[in-house]
Amino acid sequence: MIAYVDIISGISGDMFLASLIDAGFSLNKLKKELDKLGLDFEIEIKKEEDVIEATNLFIYSEDRKRRDLKDIVKIIDDSSLNEDVKKKAKGLFMKLAKAEAKVHGISIDKVHFHEIGAVDTIVDIVGSLIALKGLGIEKLYSSPVLLGRGKIECRHGILPAPAPATLELLKGKPIVFTSVPTEITTPTGAVLLSMAEFSYPEMDVARIGYGKGKKKLDMPNLLRIVIGKEIDEEGIYVIETNIDDMNPEIYPYIIDKLLKAGALDAFIMPVIMKKGRVGILLKLLAPHNKMEEVKKILFEETTTFGLRYYKAKRDKLERKIVPIKTKYGEVKVKIGYYGNKVSIAPEYEDCRKVAMEKGVPLKEIYEEAKKRARGNL
Repeated sequence: MIAYVDIISGISGDMFLASLIDAGFSLNKLKKELDKLGLDFEIEIKKEEDVIEATNLFIYSEDRKRRDLKDIVKIIDDSSLNEDVKKKAKGLFMKLAKAEAKVHGISIDKVHFHEIGAVDTIVDIVGSLIALKGLGIEKLYSSPVLLGRGKIECRHGILPAPAPATLELLKGKPIVFTSVPTEITTPTGAVLLSMAEFSYPEMDVARIGYGKGKKKLDMPNLLRIVIGKEIDEEGIYVIETNIDDMNPEIYPYIIDKLLKAGALDAFIMPVIMKKGRVGILLKLLAPHNKMEEVKKILFEETTTFGLRYYKAKRDKLERKIVPIKTKYGEVKVKIGYYGNKVSIAPEYEDCRKVAMEKGVPLKEIYEEAKKRARGNL
């Protein structure tokens, strides 16, 4: 299962957790799991209307202890929570601590979570991970993050909205600055989104949940989560970019690296670009689960400023690779079937190796391999 986080007016930790409860995760199960943390708090939910009905989550605690990262990690480690939940929770708190440390110019060990509510934050983050696992959600997608403006009062004094830590956590993510005169995306909401891929999935919708925010806005203060099964997880994507300012000697290196990273194919084509400039169209095919890896390579290794990608359909022949004995040696041959039609393609590297070893023209190795393969069919 996957979930798409539809950011209607911003995101906070309690809104995210509330949306998961609204989508069907049991509050009793949540309480039972969170009790394993050994903290003193109560959770309450209310159905409230903000144009549409949504779930509002309230966390009550008399606990006012100031905790640093080590304290929170110990609480998580000492609990009997699922090990996967523990690992992910500690990772999210580490990201949160690093962001806070950077913007305030202190070490991670000196970061205290007082200003964002230690118990609230622990419940929001750990509770969200528990709910995600309980709902069978293995991957998150999200729309761009909406950010407000104005001022935030905290222990450090007056901070600008969005909070500096929020912006730090959203580096490299798509954001939209709005004119909403208050904080609408919190650091806790931002760190939860670090688990998400910012794109629009194709899915069969199974559940929908709405989490309500506490602030009164001029628009519905809601977060929507859409849960379902992803369609065609193994879909093939075409990724391409136009380049006119890169040393052509670099292309073979990049293509090799893309193929090793999981691209199914990669190639270049000469193109005439705007203003009559001669350029190169670098194009590749990649499965859905290799998209982020190949995009990273393209941005890091080429001079491109942007990519285009889209899903493509493809038909494949039934195929198998078989070893064929020729008079020059053994060569692997790819055989494809389409009805009664058969396609035969000797593997280049095998043919090349044999041609080099025997001192025979490469084309003869190809013809011999194809002839022997046909004879074996």
